[in-house]
Amino acid sequence: MIHKLKKEILQALKKDKNNISITFVGSVNKKKINDISDIDVVVICKKLTKKYYFNQIESVKKLDEKLYKPKFKQLYINDTFGPLKYNTNGNLVIHLMIYDLESHKKHVVESPFTCLDWNLYNSSHGPNLRDIFPVFNLQLLDFKTARRNINDYRFEFKERKLSYRKYQFLSNSDYVQVKKYKKITEIEILEFMFHILKFSIINLYKFVRNKNVIIKSTDVFKNINEFEKFEPLFNKLDRSKSDLSKLDIDKVISEFYDFLNFFDDYLLSLEKEMKKNCFYFVRHSETNLNDGSFLGIGRNPGVASSMNKKNLTSLESIEVSNYFSSPMQRAIDTVEQITTKYTISKLIQEINYGQAEGLNLTELEKAYPKIKKAWDNGKDASFPDGENTSDVLVRVQKFLSKNKNNVPFMAFTHQVVIRVALSNAFGININQSHFLNIKHEYPYKFYFDENLVRSAIPRKDIYSIFHNE
Repeated sequence: MIHKLKKEILQALKKDKNNISITFVGSVNKKKINDISDIDVVVICKKLTKKYYFNQIESVKKLDEKLYKPKFKQLYINDTFGPLKYNTNGNLVIHLMIYDLESHKKHVVESPFTCLDWNLYNSSHGPNLRDIFPVFNLQLLDFKTARRNINDYRFEFKERKLSYRKYQFLSNSDYVQVKKYKKITEIEILEFMFHILKFSIINLYKFVRNKNVIIKSTDVFKNINEFEKFEPLFNKLDRSKSDLSKLDIDKVISEFYDFLNFFDDYLLSLEKEMKKNCFYFVRHSETNLNDGSFLGIGRNPGVASSMNKKNLTSLESIEVSNYFSSPMQRAIDTVEQITTKYTISKLIQEINYGQAEGLNLTELEKAYPKIKKAWDNGKDASFPDGENTSDVLVRVQKFLSKNKNNVPFMAFTHQVVIRVALSNAFGININQSHFLNIKHEYPYKFYFDENLVRSAIPRKDIYSIFHNE
């Protein structure tokens, strides 16, 4: 039944050429109809208009009743964004979530937990969601700033209401997402507790292990040992194992608050470790030779002007124990606007462009066509008589290994150095690092987490890096 339903939903939505990508996410990817709560469909379109939006809803509503009756009484389209469930009264619920490219990007930035989960599924039509606009990986900051973070959960649980969002069209082409709340019943409160327990721990596992995997409900507590003591509460709230109507709700709420407080303390301990082990890479101030030509170690200009006052204040306010600088004059000029006490390290100097120094990309292609061809084929070709990005990465890793005990520190360096450091932290092929947009005078924050180097950059800034926004 599920296979046929998905096929028909897909056919109905594929008819509109405005749809770029169609992906079935969540429980609908299970084989048995009894195992699903609803059919979650994520649609990415080119342009979101009122007329288009309601046409999509109507097209799905026209599914042949023979596909779902008599198993289900009727079809219900849930067009809200959030955890509300409508699979009551024998309805077959299709949760239709439609985004244009911009609203999808905004959703990824604001809801990385949800979107990381979506990244696990392959699309049924068009590019995968992870290829359109990826989450990359979770950050500690997400647990405080993202939608559906533990503080959001705590507030909604206390107020006995769930938040959700819904489109409001101001005209055919203008829309906003309006945030609304729905009061929940006692049984729904218990279900909400289960939801919070399950996904808080799953998201924490994904962060701690730096993995994005599908975790079964039965395996939730196998992955984060510190939380095993809450497994009895989890099982108690699992409606497949327990009769929720027979629970002592006051006792369960008390146990649940124990979980929330434990989770807060656990995050706080991770945050303290991060603060102790953080470091910053800062690209030097602009020079007159930042003109689109390859500026490496072959030319050595100083900065064109003093640092922007706002940027200077921002960098001065960051408390660090040590400062480092590339030996290039532009990096030295930048660090000396903040301090005269710093250590020079050649390991963080700019890439050696060799014979390409001073050329622009067009000139490089003409003079060294084989290099450009190798890049186009995904190879990490070296610049003529110079380095490649892998060489820079080796240098950066040596620098970090050497200075792991000098945290917190700030290092004034260059574009390619920061590009490879970011690519390595986000698990991106460094052959693609030249697409990253690195600002001058911005503190790119990282921290050591055992054998990992993690990013601690606010998510909104991450996407200005990876998408040149």
